[in-house]
Amino acid sequence: MKLSAFRIRNFRSMVDSKINYLSIDNITALIGQNESGKTSILEALNSFSNGIISEDMLRSDSAYPVISCYFEFSGKFLKDYLDLNKIPSGLKKKLQKKNGIWLERSWKNLATTTFKCSDTEFVEFYKEQNESDQTRVKNIYRNIQQINSKTNDLRAEIQIIEKDKIELIKETEELTKRLNKIQKGLDKAKKPDLIQSYQHEHEAANKIYSQKKIDLDEILKILNEKQKKLEAYGETDQLAVRFLEIKQIYNKEQENFDKCNEELQYFENLYNKTINPKETDVLANNIDYLKNEQGKLEYIFYEAQQKLNFIERVAEKVFVGKNTRVAESEVKIELSKQLDIYTLEQIGDEMSKHLPVFEFFEDFASLLPNRIDLADLFDQNTFIEGYKAVNNFLTISGLSANFFKQENDRILKQRIENLNGEITIDFHEFWSQKIGTQNKIHLNFELEHYDNSIPEKSGKPYLEFWIKDNYERLYPKQRSRGVRWFLSFYLELKAIAMSKQMKVLLIDEPGLSLHAKAQQDVLKVFENLKKDLQIIYCTHSTQLIDREKMFRILAVERKEGEGVYSQSIILDAKSLKTANNETMMPVFSVFSGHIIKENKLIKNQNLVVDDISTFYYLSAFSKLIGENSEIHFIPSSDVNGITVMTNLLTGWRTNFSVLLPGSIEGQKIFDELKNSLFINKKDLIDTKLILMEEENIVDLFSKFDFKKHILNKRIGIPESNSEYIEINNLSKNFLASQFATMVDTGVIQQNHLDEQTIEAVTALIRKIEDSVGF
Repeated sequence: MKLSAFRIRNFRSMVDSKINYLSIDNITALIGQNESGKTSILEALNSFSNGIISEDMLRSDSAYPVISCYFEFSGKFLKDYLDLNKIPSGLKKKLQKKNGIWLERSWKNLATTTFKCSDTEFVEFYKEQNESDQTRVKNIYRNIQQINSKTNDLRAEIQIIEKDKIELIKETEELTKRLNKIQKGLDKAKKPDLIQSYQHEHEAANKIYSQKKIDLDEILKILNEKQKKLEAYGETDQLAVRFLEIKQIYNKEQENFDKCNEELQYFENLYNKTINPKETDVLANNIDYLKNEQGKLEYIFYEAQQKLNFIERVAEKVFVGKNTRVAESEVKIELSKQLDIYTLEQIGDEMSKHLPVFEFFEDFASLLPNRIDLADLFDQNTFIEGYKAVNNFLTISGLSANFFKQENDRILKQRIENLNGEITIDFHEFWSQKIGTQNKIHLNFELEHYDNSIPEKSGKPYLEFWIKDNYERLYPKQRSRGVRWFLSFYLELKAIAMSKQMKVLLIDEPGLSLHAKAQQDVLKVFENLKKDLQIIYCTHSTQLIDREKMFRILAVERKEGEGVYSQSIILDAKSLKTANNETMMPVFSVFSGHIIKENKLIKNQNLVVDDISTFYYLSAFSKLIGENSEIHFIPSSDVNGITVMTNLLTGWRTNFSVLLPGSIEGQKIFDELKNSLFINKKDLIDTKLILMEEENIVDLFSKFDFKKHILNKRIGIPESNSEYIEINNLSKNFLASQFATMVDTGVIQQNHLDEQTIEAVTALIRKIEDSVGF
């Protein structure tokens, strides 16, 4: 699995780096001024891998970082890493042939991190599912609230009616008693006027009684109707009450859990700012207590969440008419199956098992010691000085600590002697420096035993290391800082490359203590090991930038006009033309500095060209068409910079010719050089100044070859090749670099170009060869 791209948000000066792709050949160089944010990129990628951040990595707004990385699968697909049975059915077909994935690490606080899949197809699918679930839950909750509201209203109405009913029953009972009393009086009355009085009273009371009976019957009827309505809600009524109780408990547990997290974050931030030992001890105890509480509350909250999820699903089924018990059984089955479906976090966890290992190379962190006890190697005492470097040394030698357990000293020493020669030869492939003109250093280690001068270790074995030259034999610590750094660097990278697992090596400004030629050796090590590991490094050194592989560059700079709080931005090879001059200084130095490398100034075959794209195309054309590859193409920053370049070369007393594009600007510079540098000397003008017929060198390609080999697509192009590039805002330098790389690697050969292109290119190469002296 290979790291192909990254995106960094809220990390130091990086608000949002946007998506940035790494070099396809496993070597990516980060260039830019000091404080531009180069090292922050390395640290962010390291934090992505190990999950560790510190307060100084946060921005001033205290937003926590979000770091995303895209990994490509080498000869595999996503289905080879994940169990397709745990992928939602709606995604299975889409993902079977997927050959890469985005993964994201984010932080809630300094101690709490989340690692998950952030791939668009996954995220959108799960987002749709989540939105659907949220809509479903909202509908359930709305129904629950409606039911609860209606049943509560019914209960309130029934309660009022029941009260009225009781009052009426009481009144009718009192009226019954009164009627009975009146009737008794009537039965005993003898006098007509008294009888008549009782009769009137009985009639009035009976009338009231009859009305009360009518009212009571009506209330009983209404009460019966209300009770039937309430009974009609049946299980849904009970479910609504149960749901609201569970929801209330869930809200309470969520509040407790969130409050604990806030307190923990507060104390952790306070701990990171505190330097008083007593205060830090108190804070540490508080943090330990809160972490323990957090674990308990998280479990309680999780249980409440599970219960709420369960009752929501049950309610959904009951609302469409299912029996509560049947609904509960169905939900249990559904949830047991749902547990087998990946979450985004679980996908992240699964993929993390297969990711390359990220290693931040630290200067002098793994220096070779003068000696190390074999006992420390056997016991894997990683804290002993030089343990890592010795392990690297033994890995490169093809040995393990167990090798030294054999008892035959003669076999051991013979094997060590042979290995010393092999390691030195391998080291010389990368370290080209000499002491004087001939003397090169040699790496040696020997198996020795302590004598009686150290009684407690007498007779015990140890390994001793030397860095020798023809004059003296010195311990590693006695050698120069540069030699020690390069040896540490060589041992680390070589050992990493020999491991079976793919690794991403992050290096901050390699070789600062090295001579320029030794820095070239660093790049040589990168080139040699790029098949076995990915390398991302920051540099200000021109020696660590390959002028023929500008596609490796990511330029980092601060946004203009925002002062010290400005954001860092990243520019890829296609966008380098927008980078400021300070950012591009190493690149400019590469293309001007290569003139004097390897004594090129004493040679005559120099050709000044207008820009880097012309340099790439001519380098490629020379390999395809030219009979002699000794022409030294010297690119200017642009056509207007040619004058400065020619003045510089003139001052260095270098013979050169100039190739100019047939554009208006090119014609202008041609006239200027003709009148100033060559002072109207016709013979020199005719031989040393070449004005192309084409406005840009890319116009030498036929339309067919331009589309096939430069654009890599089939489209109609009515305008010239150069106009198409400009209109569509394409990077001419990137396109030229790609073409040069394909020619260099043999992907494109002369017979791949059509007759029109070959004829135009051949004519130009012949002019150039004639001009520079062939």
